[in-house]
Amino acid sequence: MSTRDLSALQDGRFERFAVLDLREANLESRTVPASLSSESPVDRFFGREILVHDSDAVDLSRAGDGLPLLWNHNTDEPIGVVERIKIKDGKLRGVLRFSNNKKAIEVFNDVRDGFLKNISIGYQVNKFEEQANSNDIRVTGWTLLESSVVTVPADASVGINRSLSGVNEMADENHTPAVEVGTTDHSGAGNEPVTPIRQIDTNAVRAKAVLDERNRLKEIDGIFANPIVPRDSVYDGIRAQALNEGWSADQTRKIVMETLGGEAEPASNQGTVPDGVQVFGVASRAQPAASPAYQPRPLGAGVRMGEDQTEKFRNGFTEAMLVKAGVLTDRKSIDGARAGGFVGKRLIVLAGDYCRMHGINTQAMDDDAVAFRALTYRAAGQTTSDFTNILANVANKSLLKGWEEAPETWQTWTRRGTLPDFKTAEISGLSGFTGLDEVPEDGDITYGKFTDRKETIKLVSYAKKYRITRKLIINDDLRALSAIPRAMGRAGNRKVGDITYALLNGTGPTLNQDSTALFDTSTHKNYVAAATAPTVATLDTASVAMAKQTDPNTSAVLNIQPRFLMVPKSLEQTARVLMAATYDPAGTAGTLPPNTFSNRYEIITDARLDGQTYGTAAWYLLADPNVFDTFEVAFLNGMAEPYMRENEEWDGQGTSYLVGVDFGVSALDFRAVHKYRGN
Repeated sequence: MSTRDLSALQDGRFERFAVLDLREANLESRTVPASLSSESPVDRFFGREILVHDSDAVDLSRAGDGLPLLWNHNTDEPIGVVERIKIKDGKLRGVLRFSNNKKAIEVFNDVRDGFLKNISIGYQVNKFEEQANSNDIRVTGWTLLESSVVTVPADASVGINRSLSGVNEMADENHTPAVEVGTTDHSGAGNEPVTPIRQIDTNAVRAKAVLDERNRLKEIDGIFANPIVPRDSVYDGIRAQALNEGWSADQTRKIVMETLGGEAEPASNQGTVPDGVQVFGVASRAQPAASPAYQPRPLGAGVRMGEDQTEKFRNGFTEAMLVKAGVLTDRKSIDGARAGGFVGKRLIVLAGDYCRMHGINTQAMDDDAVAFRALTYRAAGQTTSDFTNILANVANKSLLKGWEEAPETWQTWTRRGTLPDFKTAEISGLSGFTGLDEVPEDGDITYGKFTDRKETIKLVSYAKKYRITRKLIINDDLRALSAIPRAMGRAGNRKVGDITYALLNGTGPTLNQDSTALFDTSTHKNYVAAATAPTVATLDTASVAMAKQTDPNTSAVLNIQPRFLMVPKSLEQTARVLMAATYDPAGTAGTLPPNTFSNRYEIITDARLDGQTYGTAAWYLLADPNVFDTFEVAFLNGMAEPYMRENEEWDGQGTSYLVGVDFGVSALDFRAVHKYRGN
């Protein structure tokens, strides 16, 4: 009598895989003929399974008008149906018809392009025969449940994607002895007795599975405890992947040795090898000085993966925290976070959810251990914890929110620029382009050129650090996730404003083009030292002066038109009354002349101007920075926002984040800006 464990066949769900043949695919109707399964033996953990494909063996009752076609066996993601299912030549055949929903179209396109090639069926075993003097199990009765397009086929030789009945669940230590029972075939074939099978208590199976798993984990930990294996992120990533993806100890040794630059040899070979390094019977050849970057084996190379569980968790967690912190206040975000089940959960609870999602048992852990595990768990190929990346994502969105909501005005009157590096760069002039020439008959057309003014600009980095710790997680403290980054975002924007408005202080910076201060009375003729507030008369004087500025090459009048009236807060009321008035407020009663500047200029006001030297009541006229050269604020690669970077080093208590912004500011030309000292 057999002593094999066949308990998993009782009410078990199984999967088989095949490869799609696209030669007969119909692109217009989105149909693909497919061979779904065959009688080819498949190695299972209990023996070789032979799926009988007789008409009496296959139950197609669930197919009806069409068998569900799923994505990766996910019943929540139907992508079509399987039609015209039949048994022919010992194979189960059918036609895949993809639906018109978004996911189905994505999958069909990947099938069409050859990225997805694997088809899988899910089936229920109803009846089987154990073959005498053989390792074979003939499944003589089975029900077809569904078919799926899958990204990665199972490796049946190691038992992956076997029964989903719960064989791998944790078991208690109490179990009852196995009992032998007989079964009778009632299929109508003569009611001949079937070979008796052994009914095994599943608790015993589960207990053995637990013991085997413990031994596997112990062996893998022993591999990484060997002194030859470096203690760095590369090998930490290998260990994490081995533990969480069910690698055997032999598989893990092989990957470790390949990464070290060695060759795996039989464990029985304990002799000395070249370069003489032994790792549990595996010889290392020429170990490199530095560990290479570990790249895990690709699963389903070329397949575009959809949003997986981790991505859904990441997005839901992020949105819930932003809602909780008040960064997202719209109804759509609130409803979405609530629907995802993340609203109202403390950070430590979400940390536990994250751990369990990755197969980490948190039942015996206290809050401190859960927080530490979440912050240190790294999936294969990652140098940082994905949980810390989620927290950083929340912080980064808060950072950008703070940047956007900062009450700054420098963006209004400056031109945005971009620089590729931190080297000093020269800026070409726009307003100094030579004029157009008359073209003589049969004459040559000359080249125009920009004025070589040689004004320069250079990027400078401004940054601060802050930390995310286990204490933050346990205490459910959102300040480090939202309030602090949000404040740092506002501070970054304010820093740009500080540097930019400083160019207006006093007579401004010295320009390279003529070694003269930006604001100058005689050479540049764009500065009035009189203590005069904005009036119709002073606006007229300033606007005329700007219009008369000339091209440095041709002396042509540029006719520059102001767009902005910039004033300190102390003159805001004066400026707004002036722009709103129909008549000149300074006129004599009864003889009020019209205000020709009414609503002509946009008003910009900033309190920094109240503290300027050389005129605490100074005011300015500025042209449109996109038409004439005024001032430029340049960012590294055009990224006009702050950035956040995580420190990859974990010190046992937390990890730090750097928040910074890279920018430079420069005055470009004097012609499109005019200043009144004001006092």
